[in-house]
Amino acid sequence: MASEEAADPGAAPAAPAGGKKSRKKRMEPPEVRQDAPEGGDEAAERAAEIEGLTRAGRRALALGDAREAVRCFRRALRLSGGAASPRLRRACAFNLGAAYVETGKPKKGFEFLLQSQPSEGESGERLGDLYFNIGAAHEGLRDFPKALEYFGQAGGHGRATQAGSRAGTRVQMGCCYLGMREPARAARCFLDAARTYAAAASPEAAAVALSRASGSMLQSRRFRAAEIAGVLAQCRSLCESIPDPALRGKLYSDVGLGYSQLRIFSLAAESFQRALALCGTEPDRRGEAALLQNLGAAHNALRSFGTALGWHRRAAALHSALGNRRAQGQCFGNLAYACSQLGNHEAAAENYLHALQAFRDSGDVQGQWQACEGLGAACFHLGDPRKAIGHYKEALTLLSYCQDTPRAARRRVVHKLADAIQHQLCLHGRGGQIAPDAGQPQLRSTPPHASGTRLRRSEA
Repeated sequence: MASEEAADPGAAPAAPAGGKKSRKKRMEPPEVRQDAPEGGDEAAERAAEIEGLTRAGRRALALGDAREAVRCFRRALRLSGGAASPRLRRACAFNLGAAYVETGKPKKGFEFLLQSQPSEGESGERLGDLYFNIGAAHEGLRDFPKALEYFGQAGGHGRATQAGSRAGTRVQMGCCYLGMREPARAARCFLDAARTYAAAASPEAAAVALSRASGSMLQSRRFRAAEIAGVLAQCRSLCESIPDPALRGKLYSDVGLGYSQLRIFSLAAESFQRALALCGTEPDRRGEAALLQNLGAAHNALRSFGTALGWHRRAAALHSALGNRRAQGQCFGNLAYACSQLGNHEAAAENYLHALQAFRDSGDVQGQWQACEGLGAACFHLGDPRKAIGHYKEALTLLSYCQDTPRAARRRVVHKLADAIQHQLCLHGRGGQIAPDAGQPQLRSTPPHASGTRLRRSEA
């Protein structure tokens, strides 16, 4: 029977508001039970071959090789066509349909799952699994209301008696609600699943469900910060008992992103640090680069700028090695911000220039105007209002292409431009006399960036 990936201790949580949700389902096909074979040795050989193919398909699924499972189940179904047992053919059709759903082909899977429905008057002992997989097929086809209907029926036909199956069904329902843009209902499904997994002594699956719940809660904006922080704390405490370092690191990273959204940056930094410590056991260079970047951003927010410098430099170097220019530009911007707060405006200007070039290379217009604003502030501090004026004007030009940028950002840049112009006029004595209060404006540098933020659930 199929179950959601959160039930798999080795699975990573899907990707908060932004990334693409994994559609991979775990399935446990029914054992093919033969009736007494008719037709002598040939029928017995066919029955034995079908059983062997079914076992091979199950092994392939356990190893995550869904394509090989499809090949085995398809051959078994072809052989069952010459068998006298209708139950055998339906079992083979179920296996093949569920495997197709697993491989991301829900339409084809749906076709075979319908063939596996018991005829009128027959026992429906596997109806719960059948309804679950039909629901998974509808989910793959993005028919979420129909999927929810079948998941609900699955809960009433045997799956409700098994804690893992019941929790897996609730997770799938949560995914459907996310697809319907109802994150509050999704969060409640994930929370219910987490409680069931915890009661069944499955801390890995419980932690993944809690991670998804926190992302959905943040996305819905209907939950209090204290409630979300409590869910994140539960998830973090469960992480300590998870033996799989890859899953534990992914969960710590997601918890850190959740705390960042709640602006609890001390716990965010601690979570990112724990996730980073696990990168050595499970090499993931892109994940490591994102963690370094987020650690630097968290320390910027904590105003621990001296500590942040090292994280920013390491993140920029690693993003450069990976060829990710946009993320590298964000790291340079974060580094420039930290330098400016430490009073090193020459280093700030240099790093804002690096950020600007990286954003130009990657076509990130929003990053470009933010870098220009930072450059203007650095030049102003260095006593060059003429250059500051040029950078602020460029920032305003770029802002005109960013329709989603808050108006407050444009007003801020306009204000800085006006101050820079006034300061230059005072320096040159234009207007007859120097204004006595023409000091430097209160500069508000661009806030730090944080990469990988999928709060969601990205993948809401």
